[in-house]
Amino acid sequence: MRRTGALLAALIGCARVSALDELPDAGPQGPVVEDVAPVPGQIDPGASFTVSFSAPMDEGQIFAASGRSETVVLAAEADVERAAAAIEHAQLSAHERTLLAAAGAEVSADRRAVTLTPDQPLTPGGWFLLISPRLKDDLGRHVPAARFGFNIAAPIRGSAQLIWPPAGGEAPSNISLVRVFAAGGRTALVGPGGNELVATNVQGSVALRLPAALASGQRYSLAVDGVADATQSFVVADCARSAPPAVQGGSAQVTVRDVSVDADLTLDWPSHLALEVEGEGGAGVVAETDVQCAPPVCGPQSFSCPASLRIEGLEPATDYTLRITAQDDFGHTLRTAPQPFSTLAAIPRVLVTEVMASGVAGEYVEILNLGPGAADLEALALHGPDDVLRPLLAVASPLPLALLPGGRALAVGASFDARSYPGLPAGTPVLRTTTQRLLGHGLSDTAPPAFQLVSVAEVPVVLSSFPGDGPHCPALCSLQRDESIPPDGAASWTCGPIGGTPGAPP
Repeated sequence: MRRTGALLAALIGCARVSALDELPDAGPQGPVVEDVAPVPGQIDPGASFTVSFSAPMDEGQIFAASGRSETVVLAAEADVERAAAAIEHAQLSAHERTLLAAAGAEVSADRRAVTLTPDQPLTPGGWFLLISPRLKDDLGRHVPAARFGFNIAAPIRGSAQLIWPPAGGEAPSNISLVRVFAAGGRTALVGPGGNELVATNVQGSVALRLPAALASGQRYSLAVDGVADATQSFVVADCARSAPPAVQGGSAQVTVRDVSVDADLTLDWPSHLALEVEGEGGAGVVAETDVQCAPPVCGPQSFSCPASLRIEGLEPATDYTLRITAQDDFGHTLRTAPQPFSTLAAIPRVLVTEVMASGVAGEYVEILNLGPGAADLEALALHGPDDVLRPLLAVASPLPLALLPGGRALAVGASFDARSYPGLPAGTPVLRTTTQRLLGHGLSDTAPPAFQLVSVAEVPVVLSSFPGDGPHCPALCSLQRDESIPPDGAASWTCGPIGGTPGAPP
């Protein structure tokens, strides 16, 4: 069994759905979905979902970098169309991940079944299990896109569900608050002897504040109108929660655009999360959410609580800082150090700073972002003497690829070999165009042609130029621009050192 555990029990007794209308036609050359459990239709809020395939699947196509599945997913009915379109990408943005239900994914030992288990019971309404057409088997054959519809009825009056601690899970010994969703009636937390500890008549989500400490090793349950529900219970562990929430890596992964930023992070504990973005003027924009998850209470720290937030209304080409605040139910608060980022510039100030004409595998054009603001590298192209605009990137990136102020990137052909430059700074973006050589025919060693760096985001705008020719330099030397001259100035070009200075100042 890989990553998880056996799925045999989840498959026993599941009705086969291969004859259902929702299943795609079985293509003779590729894998298909053979079973879905539970059967599409009315289901329980706490259901897990198992998809069985006709062939072993490529596990690398199931799990994203977050450890979650982005090819077998759950989405609410209101988000299903946007979610279905999003999972056709090679990678989801932080904002697109919010369209999916947070769920752990498990793959069977033979890789012919995937099980999704939502982190929390699903809310009443329509839900869809989606299969991405990017998913493929070991032979590289893709599964047809598919969706399966489910419905969860509204809870009847007189029922209640644990939100945290999770039903069937554990709670720290110093727990002082239990979060519950009640559909009506008198909802109470009762102890092992049936004694009522705290109660409420409030309908909806409610926090039950405990009047006294709970006993370690004992089980506590919810009761509605005096009737206890053993399925809605938890056990109090021997350990206490004494640390504030933590963020994996200490910061968020940010994806910047011109007027917004997506923040993607993983916590180690359920918390109320707030992201605050401040600009130079000090005015802040805040986005908030409650992160619900069920990490292990005792033992090693486990980062298993992903969160994604988008903050909009920012200014293009502007420097900002992002700060994370997370508060848990134990009175602990995390505040991270400010994390700087820059929004994309509508028309960035970028320079062509270096041109290396050194054969098929070595030629490059270096680009420097002068700022302010980040430059969207996907929106840049080279315009050569044949009057053709060639984007710097042959394949569109699933996320905006930004070059921060002061950053350098290399525009290269598809045949470029980075091993030619062992001193290339780590992390330097290397942007491969559609042709084997730059400008289609390459850069002449004796007289590189004139070309322009152009922004093609909307109306093409020339950002920087290389005048062509230049001084005659020794072999393996680059031509380097005087970077002190602004983009619209007539700068001189001189011979650089042997091997050039790719990704670094001259």
